[in-house]
Amino acid sequence: MKRRKVYPKVRDKKAGKVRSLHRVLAEQMLARPLAPGEIVHHRDGDSTNNDPANLLVLPSQRYHAHIEYHLRCAKRGMPSLFPELFRDVTQDRRGTLFESVIP
Repeated sequence: MKRRKVYPKVRDKKAGKVRSLHRVLAEQMLARPLAPGEIVHHRDGDSTNNDPANLLVLPSQRYHAHIEYHLRCAKRGMPSLFPELFRDVTQDRRGTLFESVIP
């Protein structure tokens, strides 16, 4: 049976809501609220690792699913036709989250 990912939560006192910590951290790093549909991806796949270098903001769930599919294929040894498209996703770059936003 597949285990579900657990995302740490935090209470937003201004809005009175409980929100995912990785989304709050991404908004703080970007200095703007996330746009509707933007996804915060954990590069290493560990949903509890909310280090800013591990977070990547993607424009849509469709793009996120595409990235995940190709990363799973690479783990199984299937080469990608265009590896340069996934360079920013796979590299462990230190720096601000804003540098890692994919348009």
